[in-house]
Amino acid sequence: MQRNRSWIWFFAALVALASAAVAINWLYNARQQLTPEQLRAAQDRWDRNGPKDYDLTIDKTISSAASAPGEEETDRITIEVRGGAARAGTLNGRPLESRLVREYDMPGWLSFVEEFLRRDTQPGAPPTYRVADFDPQTGALWRFVRRVSGTRERQEIRIQLTPAPKP
Repeated sequence: MQRNRSWIWFFAALVALASAAVAINWLYNARQQLTPEQLRAAQDRWDRNGPKDYDLTIDKTISSAASAPGEEETDRITIEVRGGAARAGTLNGRPLESRLVREYDMPGWLSFVEEFLRRDTQPGAPPTYRVADFDPQTGALWRFVRRVSGTRERQEIRIQLTPAPKP
């Protein structure tokens, strides 16, 4: 009497499909990761094509490693840039100190992302998921998300750039 071993094919197919699902998910996420080359290209586009007069509205959400689940800090920052220099700004409706305003123009936000990218790619740094969306014409940062694997640490920045009206 021969044993029926057709059940082995079922489990082999199940393992193959599960492996494919994990691999597809991993590849998809790996391709979304922000690279230094992508950031450099966005900075170059901004240097060439970025407007000199614009207003920024930034929604910044931060969850720290020490925060409780679902506990986030959200801030709204507005910045007025004229002639390529940040002139005025607010944080949650309150005026920002002038020393801080200068750091919150578009080149400042791109530098902020560059610093995180540099820190996250250092040897021994924890695995980090980073994704950014840039304007294809100007290189302006639209969205940046950074999440440290295995922790609750997460930053998300959403930026709306509005060209200033012509005088």
